[in-house]
Amino acid sequence: MRERKQHAHSHKHSDKTGKTKEFNIYKILTIVLAIAFVIALAVLIRNRYVADQAGLKYNELAGMVNSPQTSPGTSPWDTETEETQTQPTETQPEETETEMAEVPLEVDIPEKTLDWDVLRKENQDIYAWIYIPGTAVDYPVLQHPTDDTHYLNYNLNGSKGYPGCIYSEKINSKNFTDFNTILYGHNMLNGTMFASLHYFETQSFFDSYPYIFVYREDQVLVYEVFAAYKRDDKHILYAYDFETETGRQEYLDEVLSEEEIARHRETELTTNSHILTLSTCIRGEATKRYLVQAKLLNEKVLHELGNE
Repeated sequence: MRERKQHAHSHKHSDKTGKTKEFNIYKILTIVLAIAFVIALAVLIRNRYVADQAGLKYNELAGMVNSPQTSPGTSPWDTETEETQTQPTETQPEETETEMAEVPLEVDIPEKTLDWDVLRKENQDIYAWIYIPGTAVDYPVLQHPTDDTHYLNYNLNGSKGYPGCIYSEKINSKNFTDFNTILYGHNMLNGTMFASLHYFETQSFFDSYPYIFVYREDQVLVYEVFAAYKRDDKHILYAYDFETETGRQEYLDEVLSEEEIARHRETELTTNSHILTLSTCIRGEATKRYLVQAKLLNEKVLHELGNE
């Protein structure tokens, strides 16, 4: 009888111990999950803050470069009074130096007030500015001296995270004299960076906005969009031999016969043409890229760049 009582007591003690251990496991799991949630929330808040700060900086720069021209020797990048900024000047030429480049087809070049000294203080890797009318693309262009993927993951101010920057790789010259210059940018959910390249998927937009403008320190390069389409994520600059005429022709033949090409404008392309390719991602298609391609129109300016 005593043995049965002892056995029953032992069984109850075992059940109690088991329940205590089970409770402790649940308690530990709850604490771990709570910590993980707090960490994830902190990371989310941090990433949102980084993205917001980067967006504010881009908006600030865009506001500066799109400010009206002021009197000679001044700039909207400087600290000025409202009276100074709005005071008209008779001595200022109607066209800036960057607008005087010879451009065929009488293309009107949008005016930008670009202070390159200030831009380089923001980031020394800035070497150009790209603008596409009708889109959100109005950004500085960067190239990191050693790391091709740096600006895929880092912002103008050096912070890590989205939205990154519009950038090219070291294989491309920064004076746009290569047969094919490729610029990369994220397809951001909020429509910034290169997300609005997808506007070219619509025929009416493709027809209405044919030009891309790339501003350098002394010249503006004017490109005409000739194609917009999605293709595989093959690295174009390494997949083709652009150093040879045969390699360049092979590439042109492939592009112009691209089965998935969505939009195309009849343009005379030769192995001596200079192409600008803008590349971004496609949501839900990790192995695809959306490309917008344009041909340089004012070749004379480019020849001047090549002789620098």
